Parts: sequence; structure tokens; C-alpha cells
Amino acid sequence: MDNVFSPAVTDSVKSAAKDAQKLGQDVKSEFKDAVSRGRDIADHLASDARTAAGELSDRAKEALAEGRNRASKAVGRVSDYADENTALVALGAFGVGLLVGALVARRR
Repeated sequence: MDNVFSPAVTDSVKSAAKDAQKLGQDVKSEFKDAVSRGRDIADHLASDARTAAGELSDRAKEALAEGRNRASKAVGRVSDYADENTALVALGAFGVGLLVGALVARRR
């Protein structure tokens, strides 16, 4: 069966097909590069996030330890005060008990 198109048209179609294949390969290559760059950026961001989270965790641990030390010192001071002023503390506790009792009796 003979080709109905002239050789110039056939060559032109073949050239267009080759150009289309090259364009498709170029687009595929650019897409792979973009995906690779995206992965690199995502890995870098994830690494930065892990580093920041680690730093925040360390700060939180330090703050918790400092808070515990301060609370321990405060408890020690309150205990020392109660030991030195036993009568005053007992009188204060008795007064608070009377006040709470009066409030509870009033609601009934």
C-alpha cells in the first residue's frame, strides 16, 4: 500500500513526533528535579522541626526542674515557719475551720 502523503509531510510528521517525545522527556526530567528538590526541602524542614522540638523539650525539662526546686524550697520555708510559730498556725487553722463550719451551717 502506497503512502498517500508526500515525503515532505511524512518527514514533517516524524520530526514533530520526535520533538514531542523530546518535550515529554524534558518535562519528565524537570518534574523529577522538582520532586527531588521538594523532598530535600521537606527533609530539611523536618530536621529543623526535630531540632526545634528537642530544644523546646530541653527548655521544658529545665523549667520543670527549676519549678520543682522552687516548690521544694517554698514547702521547706512554710514548714520552717509552721515549726517556729506553732501556736499562730494552730490558731489560724482553727479560725479557718470555724469559718468553713459557719458557711456550711448557713447553707443548710
